[in-house]
Amino acid sequence: MARLRLILAFIAVLTAAAAASLGLGLGVSWLIGRMHCEGEQLSCNIDDAIGAYGTLIWAGASVIVFGISMLFRNKRIALIVVALALMAPLVVFVFGDLVQGWRYVGTYPYADFRSFISKFAGPATTVLVQYLILRIALTRLMG
Repeated sequence: MARLRLILAFIAVLTAAAAASLGLGLGVSWLIGRMHCEGEQLSCNIDDAIGAYGTLIWAGASVIVFGISMLFRNKRIALIVVALALMAPLVVFVFGDLVQGWRYVGTYPYADFRSFISKFAGPATTVLVQYLILRIALTRLMG
């Protein structure tokens, strides 16, 4: 009976973490969308859309991956590994996108910074919020 309560508590925490991270990630994406756009407005809108869609995808994917990591014995280390594994594709994608832009278009510091922030901040916030909520819940539930 106690094990069932623990499982139900973890499911409730995962659901709350997914909802909170999605809300905060979309809020961050919305705030960054309000930054001044230098150059073509269309490119800024595309960057904002990529960040918002990335937030939606990462909110769903990370809750599944974090949920699977709860099956492991050492949950604290598993959470850290999963958080780093979820951040790695974001860093690779955004860095690759910036390098490609620098190679073919050139460097524009503010536009590149805005592009980086709008694509990276929402999904990264989603992963970090879920990690922090699950870390706090693990501390309280597992002792």
